Order: sequence, then structure tokens, then C-alpha cells
Amino acid sequence: MIKNAKQLTVTKKRLEELKQSLEHIRKKYIGNNKKSKFLSKGVLEHIGQLSDQIMEYDKIKYGAIPEKLHADNLFEIRNQIIKVRIAKGITQVQLATKLGVPQSEISRFEREDYEGYSVRMLERILEALNTEVEVDLIPAHK
Repeated sequence: MIKNAKQLTVTKKRLEELKQSLEHIRKKYIGNNKKSKFLSKGVLEHIGQLSDQIMEYDKIKYGAIPEKLHADNLFEIRNQIIKVRIAKGITQVQLATKLGVPQSEISRFEREDYEGYSVRMLERILEALNTEVEVDLIPAHK
């Protein structure tokens, strides 16, 4: 997930590099369709992934801000909070300032592999973003 303008810029730059690489492969192996397809496959997949990330960021940034977040588990809350922060145009630095914590604490909170945040920190972040979250911890029956 792209979380800020800097990551968006880096992702767009990498996307352009991959597109140029793809063009180079296609030109180099113009007479060998099988080799061109083989060498292009991974590049095309990566282009698709980066394009999806950029579209998701734009959708979050320029879409409607939900009044209440919904999460099916505690770990999904983080992604919902990141989306609200982005949608409201609040940077990690601005959120950290509102909370009176270093920006690195917000960055750590937003890392996908970080699980050391407390319920109190979640409450503080939600309050700073002026939003609510509804968590459904009851498993769906299948």
C-alpha cells in the first residue's frame, strides 16, 4: 500500500522504469516471440501490481471519506486508519504532531509487520483523525 506522496513518486518512477524495460525486451527480441513473452511476464506482473497500487492510492486520496471505518479483525484497523489519514490529506508528520509523538512512531504503526500498538494508541489516532471504527470480531459462519 502506498502511504504518502513520496512513496507515490517512487512508485511512479519505478513503474516508468519497468515500462522502459518492457519496451527494451520487446525491441531486443522482436523476432523471437516466445523469448520475448517469457522475459516480459515478470515485468508485466510487476507493472500490474504497481499500477494497482497507484490506482488504490488515488481512489483513497480523491474518494469519499467514510464516516465510520469497518474492520473484520484488529490488524485490518491499521489499513483503514492509513486510508482515512490519506483521504483527509494528513501526513504522518501532521498526525504525529497532533498526538505529540515522533513521526517515526506513526511510521512504525503503519508498517505491515508491526503488531506492538496498543488499543489506547488506536483510540488516540482515531480521535486525532476525528473518525470512528467498528470492529467485527465475530467469525462469519460458513
